[in-house]
Amino acid sequence: MKTNKVTNFRAAQEKHQQKLRQGILDDASSLLIQEGARALSMRRIADLVGCSTTVLYTMFSNKQGLVDELYLRGFDMLQKSLEAVSYSDNLREYVYSLGFAYRDFALANQTYYSIMFFKVIPEYTPSEANLKLGQSNLKILVEAIQNCIDGENIAEDEAWEIARVIWATVHGQVSLELTGYFNYPGVSPQQMLERALQALVNEFFPT
Repeated sequence: MKTNKVTNFRAAQEKHQQKLRQGILDDASSLLIQEGARALSMRRIADLVGCSTTVLYTMFSNKQGLVDELYLRGFDMLQKSLEAVSYSDNLREYVYSLGFAYRDFALANQTYYSIMFFKVIPEYTPSEANLKLGQSNLKILVEAIQNCIDGENIAEDEAWEIARVIWATVHGQVSLELTGYFNYPGVSPQQMLERALQALVNEFFPT
């Protein structure tokens, strides 16, 4: 009986800790969205949450650890956005749809995108493992490339290389748009992205 009470207490304690951790991340995320990356400080977050900075340091070790959680959340959101794109055997249309979904995510979540890619928090450096998350999002595209090229023997390494080139193009276009460089009359940023993707698709997958 005593063992069960201890086990139940620990389970309840862990559940409370997880709930508190999630609440802190939710509040930090809201602060990030409302005021930008520069507003993220342990003191500011502690005041917002209503706890001491000691609690934050106990849970996340330091600001790097807390921002790490937001960084990971951003990539998780991006992954879900890409997974939400309906799969199509038409590789061209699927590549376009993934590219537009990537752009939509970036525009809708600019603060997360800035943490993921723009190093807006100078003291934050993602771990080597976290840096690889960007490429893990490419698995959807890699699998599509391998599945949709009928009658051709395409190695996985080649599929990854093609996917990286497509990602670099989409990321470059979107990043330039976010920083205000793509503001040309008569041509929308989405049209420019579509043209870039068309050029790549025609190069890699000629009909």
